[in-house]
Amino acid sequence: MNKRSFIAELADRQLKGPDGPVPRAFLADSRLVRPGDGFVAFRGENTDGHEFISSAVANGASLIICEDDSRIPEGVASIRVENTYETLPLMAKKRLAMQPQTEVIAITGSVGKTTTREFLVRCLSPSFRVHSAGHSYNTLIGCAMTVLSLPVDAEVLVLEMGTNHPGEIREMVSFFPPTLSVVTEVAPAHLEGFGSIEGVLDAKMEITDSERIKAFFFNGDNPLLRKSAASRSGMLSYSVGFGKSDFQVQGLEFHVEENCPRLSFDFKYPGGGSFVQAQTFGAHSAYALGFALGVCFYLGASREKAIAAIENAQSLEGRGRILTLPTGITLIDDSYNANPSSLSASLSAASSISAGRRFAVIGEMLELGKSGVDFHEKILPMLSPFDKVWLVGNMWKEVSKNVSLSENLVLWNDVPKLGVFLSGELRKGDVLLVKGSHGNRLDRIVSFLAGGNLR
Repeated sequence: MNKRSFIAELADRQLKGPDGPVPRAFLADSRLVRPGDGFVAFRGENTDGHEFISSAVANGASLIICEDDSRIPEGVASIRVENTYETLPLMAKKRLAMQPQTEVIAITGSVGKTTTREFLVRCLSPSFRVHSAGHSYNTLIGCAMTVLSLPVDAEVLVLEMGTNHPGEIREMVSFFPPTLSVVTEVAPAHLEGFGSIEGVLDAKMEITDSERIKAFFFNGDNPLLRKSAASRSGMLSYSVGFGKSDFQVQGLEFHVEENCPRLSFDFKYPGGGSFVQAQTFGAHSAYALGFALGVCFYLGASREKAIAAIENAQSLEGRGRILTLPTGITLIDDSYNANPSSLSASLSAASSISAGRRFAVIGEMLELGKSGVDFHEKILPMLSPFDKVWLVGNMWKEVSKNVSLSENLVLWNDVPKLGVFLSGELRKGDVLLVKGSHGNRLDRIVSFLAGGNLR
């Protein structure tokens, strides 16, 4: 089970080239490959992964899974399959079934999936041998690549499951049935695919359809989730939240001290309570910490070690990370994604930070369907604490047709030019929040201001 030839057996194929250890990770992006990793070549609508095999090999790939092995140099191991999209999940399903003793934790939610996953791995690692994706691999293919590199001695597998249409999570669950599931939140997101918040709820709750599930953790402050959890049987349900919950956050304090975020709260759980602190951005990150600790305590991990493990936990890149630029500017990088819930939380947190001047670049929130303009209009009052806000995207233009924008709001569509403009506009003591849906690519502004290039 620890040889490349074993991976070939999962596909009912022969290994071509030298045998050796199973790669520590499987990747579909050749730029991310490191020595010893595996590379999977997928044929997409716009790109063909086979064209990047040479790049993956140059970066040290030890195993290639592909449909055409004619470009693979001598001495590099490969497995040729008919269709990588169809075969990879089937291979991973077989692999996971060989390790029934491993706890499988699946996480989904409209916000906080990746942050919860990362904090959970951090909390579990002092007590268990944990395996998890190194990237935001939250699709069927992403989960399959994570499972294929599952170590034989792993005690816990942590998967992230995302969705933008009904049935997607149910399919992932059928391939990789979790023993414990988490729904961090249900909020307006991907409404083009779900139609309504109830549609979002139904899609997220597919994560509880596992035939192996023993426990379910959910956001106890969400009435829809509370009602749905109460209607489920055959598993233990635990709520996490600020209100009355099985795992409750009390006395929360958040502030930024010398450009370092400080979050602390009392964490109450069945039979006791503990003081928790971390270096994460915003009160909303307490949910991710609460889920991580709650699941750890349920699994019997050391409470002391779990709490100690998150004392230095920081928000992730693109998800509330705070950067101190050489110019003395505080940059809040929340550029990875946005929906009404996450944007409101970030604006509230940024508004509480003391600053010489407070600025924001806010991209449009995508995939909100026919109610998109309404959701954007509801955000406008939260922009008043900022000295100036640059609004990026066509949806904000539509909003401006319905209401008069206040003087501190500026419509702007050219992201690279905005980055250049801000580099000359900002000065020491300023705070800048950058947040928007991933399609806005506001990460380019963050990279440029931090000393990189405008890609």
